[in-house]
Amino acid sequence: MTKLHTLVVGRLQTNCYIIQSDSTGLIIDPGDEPERILRFLSDLAVKPNQIIATHTHFDHVLGVDTIRTKLKIPFLIHHDDLSVLESMQSRVQQFMSFSVLPPPKVDQFLKDGESITVGKDTVKVIHTPGHSPGSISLVGQGFVLTGDALFNQSIGRTDLPGGDFNMLVRSITERLFSLDDDTIVYPGHGPETSIGDEKLANPFVGRISKHVP
Repeated sequence: MTKLHTLVVGRLQTNCYIIQSDSTGLIIDPGDEPERILRFLSDLAVKPNQIIATHTHFDHVLGVDTIRTKLKIPFLIHHDDLSVLESMQSRVQQFMSFSVLPPPKVDQFLKDGESITVGKDTVKVIHTPGHSPGSISLVGQGFVLTGDALFNQSIGRTDLPGGDFNMLVRSITERLFSLDDDTIVYPGHGPETSIGDEKLANPFVGRISKHVP
């Protein structure tokens, strides 16, 4: 049975997730505080086999290199977010006015529709661009990790380089909203919600908005 663990890390309070199946796991969006994440994994007695970023903004990847070096596991993203990753340092300086470490090296690229094995379970990759070109969501049994695409009563910002509001709305309404209403949504920031609740009441893409009839 899949277990999902959440750690809130870094200055932007990013949700880092550990998907656990038996003693195997996936690390999703280790945005900062890598030593704390490593201690948590040790306490769980979980051995992750991959690190995945739902997208490559700095607050989702700053912990990658330390964890990868320690655990000797690969880092995976969608190819369309590679340019965002490569420009991370300059963009953070431009938009946030502080400095960050160089971006981590990517070991493998994920594709839309790909299944990722974790222990006895699998999660499916869904390409959900708009917040960034290569944003992905990860669908498991009864849950979806949406990165910064869909939040509880909100959606991701689209005013950063590579953002596209109309594309994000399509990603949510055509891809994420095709999931069952009782699917639990675990976003990149903030509390969880459900697909059904967001279909109904999300002010940007729900039935109360102008984007969904």
